[in-house]
Amino acid sequence: MNRLLALLALLLPAPALAAERGFTVTSFDRVRIDGPFEVRLASGRSPAARATGDAEMLDRLSVTVDGTTLTVRLGGQGWGERPRAATTQPIVLTLGTPTLRAVQANGGGRVAIAGMKGQRVDLTLSGTGALAADGIAADQLDASVIGSGSLRLAGRAARTRLLSNGSGTIEAGTLAANDLVVRLDGTGAVSAAARYTAAITSTGLGSVAVAGNPACTVNREAAGPIACGSKQP
Repeated sequence: MNRLLALLALLLPAPALAAERGFTVTSFDRVRIDGPFEVRLASGRSPAARATGDAEMLDRLSVTVDGTTLTVRLGGQGWGERPRAATTQPIVLTLGTPTLRAVQANGGGRVAIAGMKGQRVDLTLSGTGALAADGIAADQLDASVIGSGSLRLAGRAARTRLLSNGSGTIEAGTLAANDLVVRLDGTGAVSAAARYTAAITSTGLGSVAVAGNPACTVNREAAGPIACGSKQP
């Protein structure tokens, strides 16, 4: 029996060890992520990019800077034609930059951001996946979810615009917004807070909840539930 188990162990593919690779990058303040990567982003640092994961996938990983935009994607065959015998080691990418003003994530990844400061900050999540941004400090924040992803926001912004299109969720209850605009198209959910004003438009069956005691303006074109401050139109 023991010999049989030993033989089976020899026949099974050995788990691959995670490889590590650094990328030379110039200064950037915008990031585009195309693919199901796990990305950890931190501002207030020198420009840097380092990835861990399956060596074969790292050989095909592309990290480039064009102007002030850093783009992450998988070259070659992409994800759809990956060999069946390949390992499932995920790619984890750690990025550093002095200032971060915009992030666009596509393709089902998980993105964690520590610090976004600027007159204007933009966040976009398309498809599945999750994006969490802490330490936001902006005069104007625009954040959107298109698809079934999850977006979480924390920090402060004088003017905030949130868009949910699809079944995705936006959690912005710990974002201190003075004036808030929310638009929901679909079956998703948006939770936020506002200090002075909140303008809400809903064309779907999803839910919108705004905490605080702002002056609320509600345009409801469908039956989705809306709660704004002490009022529930």
